[in-house]
Amino acid sequence: MDKDQEMWEKLFHELACIKSEMKAFKRKTRAELYQIKAELKEWQQRAQQQRLHEEGEQS
Repeated sequence: MDKDQEMWEKLFHELACIKSEMKAFKRKTRAELYQIKAELKEWQQRAQQQRLHEEGEQS
């Protein structure tokens, strides 16, 4: 195998590794975003329940 071919194979291998790492990062980021959205929704529901409870006490 000549030097050029060896260099290209190493480069393609590095690109494949980077692509794999990017996919893993994207999956992790997406999972974290879904977790944040779920926590926000839960917080909003608790705030709304508390507001309704407080409005009920004022009546």
